[in-house]
Order: sequence, then C-alpha cells, then structure tokens
Amino acid sequence: MKGCRFLSILLILWLSTPAVYAQDTTIDGVLAKLQRYADDRPQEKVYLHLDKPYYTVGDDIWFKGYVTIGAYNYLSGLSKILYVDLIDPEDEIVQSIRLPLIAGVTMGDFQLADSLREGNYRIRAYTNWMRNFDNDIFYDRVLPIGNARTDDVITHSSFSYENSPIHTVNTEITFTDLRGGPLADMAVNYQVVMEGRNIGRGREKTDESGRIAFDFVNKQPFNLKTGKMELSLLAPGKPTINKTIPLKTTSNTNSIQFFPESGHLVAGNLTKVAFKALAPEGTGIAAKGYLEDQHGNQIADFESTYAGMGNFSFIPQAGSSYLAKVTYADESQADTKLPEVMTSGYALAVNNELDKQLFVQAFASDSLVDGQEVTLVLQRNGTVFYASKGKQSKKELVFSIPRDPIPAGVVQLTLFASDMRPLAERTIFNFNEKSGLPLTVTTDQETYRPKQRVSVRIAAGMEADTNRIATLSAAVIDVTKVPVDSGLRETNIYASLLLSSDIKGYIETPAYYFEDTDISRRRQLDNVMLTQGWSRINWRDLLAGRTPAITYQPEQDLRISGVVTKRDRKTPVPNATVTILSTGDVTAIVDTVSDTEGRFNFDRLLFYDDTKFVVQARDERGRKNVEVVLDDAPKQQVTRNRDAPDATVNVNQSISTYLKNTQQQFEELEKYGLKEKTILLEEVKVTEAATKDKIRHSSNLNGAGNADQVITAEDLSMGCATLAMCLQGRLVGVLFRNGVPYSTRSFNQPMQIVLDGMFMEADALSMINPFDVETIEVLRGVGNTAIYGSRGGGGVLIITTKRGDSGGYDRELYTPGIVTHSPQGYYEVREFYVPDYSKPADSLAGMKDLRTTIHWAPNIVTNQDGAASFEFYTAETPGTYRIVVEGLDVDGRLGRAVYYIKVK
Repeated sequence: MKGCRFLSILLILWLSTPAVYAQDTTIDGVLAKLQRYADDRPQEKVYLHLDKPYYTVGDDIWFKGYVTIGAYNYLSGLSKILYVDLIDPEDEIVQSIRLPLIAGVTMGDFQLADSLREGNYRIRAYTNWMRNFDNDIFYDRVLPIGNARTDDVITHSSFSYENSPIHTVNTEITFTDLRGGPLADMAVNYQVVMEGRNIGRGREKTDESGRIAFDFVNKQPFNLKTGKMELSLLAPGKPTINKTIPLKTTSNTNSIQFFPESGHLVAGNLTKVAFKALAPEGTGIAAKGYLEDQHGNQIADFESTYAGMGNFSFIPQAGSSYLAKVTYADESQADTKLPEVMTSGYALAVNNELDKQLFVQAFASDSLVDGQEVTLVLQRNGTVFYASKGKQSKKELVFSIPRDPIPAGVVQLTLFASDMRPLAERTIFNFNEKSGLPLTVTTDQETYRPKQRVSVRIAAGMEADTNRIATLSAAVIDVTKVPVDSGLRETNIYASLLLSSDIKGYIETPAYYFEDTDISRRRQLDNVMLTQGWSRINWRDLLAGRTPAITYQPEQDLRISGVVTKRDRKTPVPNATVTILSTGDVTAIVDTVSDTEGRFNFDRLLFYDDTKFVVQARDERGRKNVEVVLDDAPKQQVTRNRDAPDATVNVNQSISTYLKNTQQQFEELEKYGLKEKTILLEEVKVTEAATKDKIRHSSNLNGAGNADQVITAEDLSMGCATLAMCLQGRLVGVLFRNGVPYSTRSFNQPMQIVLDGMFMEADALSMINPFDVETIEVLRGVGNTAIYGSRGGGGVLIITTKRGDSGGYDRELYTPGIVTHSPQGYYEVREFYVPDYSKPADSLAGMKDLRTTIHWAPNIVTNQDGAASFEFYTAETPGTYRIVVEGLDVDGRLGRAVYYIKVK
C-alpha cells in the first residue's frame, strides 16, 4: 500500500510540462536522480537494545541489534554482518565482535575484564555498507563503566575557571572509599593532557578530608579545547591506582547561536529565528533576553524552553542590523549579532503542529515576485513523499501537505526555482502515529516474593492489523540496585532510529523528545530541527550527476580472498590451485582456481573468532614458488566522540549505588567458585644466568636473555593445545585478543612474533606446538624493542625451539606459497543464565541471589495475533523491577513499552 501511495503522490504533479529525464533543469530530472540516489544508496541504521544503562568491570553487557533500511525502517536484508566495538576512554578498541544478521536482527554480549579502568566507554555498531556514508549514522553511545574490583576509590571533582587571554583552571578533588570515608595522606601524581599535549603536571598529598587542590593553565584556549587529567594514586600498602578524569573545557564563557528558519533573514518576511545556548561543557544552558536594532529599539523578547533552545519571530527590515542581549542561567551576560539581513531572497515557514497536514509557506521578496514557477519537494534520504509546483504570483505561496503518507522521522523540505536551483531548505520531524507499534506488557501479579516465578505477557499491534508479527527484546533490571536516569544515560529505539541517526552532531538527551509527544515536546523537537537539521544530499553534486563513490559493499557472508603472484609479488599467476585448511577442523579443506588476474575467492564460509586457516597455492604445474597475498580490508577507524558532552566526570561516584551492589554480588559468586579475579602482575626483568644458558640459540638481537621476561619449556609443560593457550595470563603486561598477543603499552598494534629468527604473522602462535618450544623472550620496554624498529612498535615475542637454529621446527607451513590467516570470524554468543527455583535445591542453594539484571530475553517473536510471553524468577532481595520491551514489526513500526513490578 505504501508503494501505491508514493506513486499516487507523484501522479498529482504538474501536467503542463512534458517529462525530459535527460535534463537536470526539470522536476522530472531531479526526481529521477533522487530515485536513483535512494535506490543506489539505501540507508541502513543500527539500534542496540542494552540490558542496562551503565556497567562495572566484571559485568556482562547483553544486547540485541536491529538493523533497518530505508525510509520506513524495514528490517534490512542488505547486510548479513554487523560489527560491534567497545571503545575505551582513550579511543582505542578494546573489544570488537562480528555478528551474523538474520533478517536484520542479531544478539551479542561483551565480558568486561577486571583489567579495564573506570571511565566513559563507547559502544559502536555498524555494517560494512554504512562505512560509505557519514560516521554520524553509526550507532555510537557513551557507556559509563565503573570499577570497584581493582579500584574502590571514588573521586569528587570540581572546577572553577579564570579566563583572560589564557585560561586558569582551579581544580579540587576529594577522594573517598565506596562507603564515603576520606582517603587521607595519599600521594597523588597528576598530569593534564589537552588534545594530546601535556600542559601541566605535579604531585599532591590528600589532607585529612581526602582533598587535594591545584591549578593549571591553558595558554592556547583557541587550540586546546578538551582533554583529560591522568591521576596515579599511591596509598600506603596498596597497589597504584590509575584514574582518568575527562576535562570538557577550560572556559567559563557560555555561547549562543541564532538560526533563521530556512537559513536566511529576508527583509519584509515574518521570520522564525531559533537559538541554542551552550555552556562551555557543550550542554544546553537556559538563556533569555531581547533583540534590539541598531538604534537601540527593543524588537522581540526570547527565552529558552529546553536544553538551551528556543525561538522567536520578527520581521527584519532592509538596512537594519540586530543585536541579541542575552542573560544566561548563571547570570552572565553577552551580546551577539544576528546574521545580516538579505534585501532579496526566498524563505520557507512551516506549521508542523497539526495532526493531519503540515502547511508550508514559500516567501519571495517583492523584486522576485513575477509569476515564476517554484517547486516544493519533501524527501527523506532520496525517497520523495511529496512534490508540487506553484506560481509565485504574490509574496506568499502556501502548500498543504498530507501527513499520512509520510513516515515518522526527519524529512527535508526544499524549494526549487523553475530551473531546479535550490532556493531554501527546512528540516522537520514528522510525527506519525501509524509508524508506531502499540506494545502492551502485563504480568500475572503486581507484587511478588523473592525467588518467585513471574509470567510476562506481551501484546503487539492492534486487532485491526493484518499482520502482528514482531521481533522484540526484553530487559528486566532491579532499579533499586541500578538507578535509572532516563534523561541522561538511556536512549531508546525511537530516539536512535528516528532522530540521532539522521541528525549530524551532538543531541542532548534525544530520548526526552519521545517520552511524551504533546505539543510542548513537538515544539521543543522542532527547535532541534531548526538548530541542527541538515540535508544529507548535496544538491549541486546530485544535479550535476556527481555522487560519492561506493567503496564498501554489503557483506553477505564470511570470505577469504586474495591474489596469487610470482615471488616478485607483482606478476599474477593465473590458474593456480588455492587450498584453504582450517586448523581447527582438519576435514575443512576447500580448494579453488585463480582467475586470469591471479585472484581467488572462498565465500559462504562459516567460522568463529578462534579459527585459524592455512592458505596454500601452487601454480598450474604444481610448483610452490609463488606468493599468496590476502585481501586485507582496512579496519574502521575510531572517530572523535560526537557525544563527548555526555561523558561523566566522576564515573564511580555517579554509579556508586550500583558498584556497592555488584561488589556484594561478585563476592558471593567468588565464595562459591563461580567468579575469579584477573590481576595483572608487576613487570619483572629476568636476566638470570641459568636462563640465559637455556636460550643460547636465541635470535634476540639484543643478545640472549636481554628481555623483560623469559618463559622456559618447564613453564609450558601443562598440556595446552596451542601455544597461545599456554601463554594466556602467564606473560606480564601481555593480553591476548583472539589468540593474538598485545602489549598493554600498545593496544593498537599486535606484538611481532620471531620464531627461530623468522618474522611471523601475529596469529602464528596457534600454529606452534608448545612441546617444541625451549624459551620465549618478551620484549616490551623501549630499551629492548628499539633495535627492531617499526616492527617492534607493539613489542616482540622471541620464540626459540628446542633445536634452536638447527632447523628442528617444521617450517613447511612457512615456505613460499603458504600463509597462515586468522580472519575475524563470528562471535559465539553466550547464553544468559536463568535460575530455576522450581527445581530441587543443589549445592548452590545457600548462595544469595543478588542479580542486577534479573532477566534478558533477546529473541522474542510474537505470533500472528501479536502475542508472546516469557518467564523469570525474582532475585533474593526486595526491590522494584523495570521491564523494558523494544523492537519492531514486519512493517517497520517501532515499539517500546516500560512496565514495573514490586518484589517484597
């Protein structure tokens, strides 16, 4: 039906002008180009439903991924793979997983290691296809992660600023434990870093209240905007604790910007002007004031309504200039000039407050009114929902647009001249109740006892709906233990798929605009459109037939591809036989033949992260003197955090209630042997003569034994299947990701493997038999790695086999024509643990049930009648449970429901 509506809208357009699709100066040409744009560049979006709004180390993050496509948010069938990254406060990826998409949905989880530091992390999700477009369309969310496992220190930070040509920041930090007790007589080393530049350092000792105070100076405030404070806490008898506190600004000056509706102040036109007032940290600040002209006459008053935004209207006059006299909530004042007044031009004014229609007024200056033809187009990422012509025979021309065919979300209105030059543009948010999926959640009771079964029923859609099948996910948390601030830390499926993914830049509390959809919220959301709305389409390039190249294709499966060349790595070898062998399954052998360009491709593969491959090639005569060069697509880089204003300055303090509860939960699990702590040991420099004697065949360029750590054969005699497994947790300052070693000093570059003097790929550990190894030398410090140049930038592992340089190790795997390969496979999703108290008590019956995430159900699917259900057992302590259900149906309608129950 929606496709028919779209066609009928186009049919009501102009009848007098013949269609000339080859020309760009006709409406037909523009619509044709827009249609091709929408067809060739369909927009995918991602939303992750998380079980909680924040976490602590040792926790599990559970999530369900929804990938939609196009203007109606249908579940996407374009991409079959989703990438999800966990990014630390240093903008480094600490975990990355690859998940299969089935009909646009998937589910996954992250285990938060105890070695993670407290801070503001990010969780990012995208498909390979989405990489062709602006990164602002990625799902990218700030996620506070606390740490009470290895860091039970709470910081209470405050800043005051003295601004002159330079910025002086007065800093005060109080340190307490989880119970609020002051940490007195503790040495604190601090370093202030802004935009990668060190601008201050020092050492202080806390007083009896646990307080320190110091100042630092930003001498380049126009270049150095944001940064961080790195703290090292040295308490007597305790290990050093490192903390990072975000530094959002060094300024005490608020700012305000003014945005005329459709872009310009045009003389003689009643113009709506929106404004946005920001505190130095980047969040909105309340502001009010008035507008005066160059003669000091007061023209209009204004006052913000939410997040520092508001609007007012006035008629600008030719030859006049206007000054806004602003007073901020902190009582500071400022004067700001409005944009210059255009004596001639076009403008759009939109009434977006009616339920059935929206009205658009096209204004033209007197000098431009000559009966010329103008066209108004309403589109969303190239999909056109309305287009109409009119003659500008007077200053105002009004268009009435039916709202019903337009889906909910951000849409653009563009006014074109007769030669299809864009004259004015306006972004609006369209509310459409038909785009929403009604969801109802009920339970068999309202109040429950501890460890009692809860039955939850879900109803999706209305009885009149022809199809009520929906895919949903449900999270149940105890808000007594996990306090929820819905305004700041939570998002929802509406805010993500309808707003954040279509607006460039930071949006403060996007979920706020969907908690209620009354006229007040609609007007506040329209202020967001007026101050931040933008068009993804570059009209000049589109009309000229220039569109950005597509670099990344939609991924349909896992594959391994590359090219077979001669030893020069340049000349292709056609008709070469290429074989891949999975080291995890000796029966998984597949072969193919390279084409005339030497290229080969193995597609439709299914493997997980820990799978290793050997790729072997032989030329047409069976000779192995060839090289295999595997395709290596560049990884998605970590971009600057657009939501940096959401960062929490004192993370442990902000979630202290949750930290206390999780500490009790973890201690209970440890008591019953269900959880272990991961502790990084201090680095040890090993130089014993006995060890050196054992590594006389070492290829270490620094000399045998000159290493930060040495592991001998005796240390490896534990029956491990692979060397990587043997070394896990035994190398100081070395962490393993999917079997690849990384030094904690360089998380973005794997360690270089050197086997009996041969440089190997970083994943080669899985190919080495632990029983063949005599010694392993770990090089991490600059003094030991410098001799290896850029190869040693991430550290070096020197492996010497028991026969050393006598060639005892099986090198057939490393001869020409063979390479090892460890591609990123699918992450093997874990199952959420669900206790069942209906069964007889077991050995764990005495363990306290202190869950914070009470239940996680990511794979709920309603039947034809829109019905679904799930069950769970309450935990041991009283509390209030919050049930959040989200998802969408087969028609792309988004749904969310929140329901509460009591446990007494």
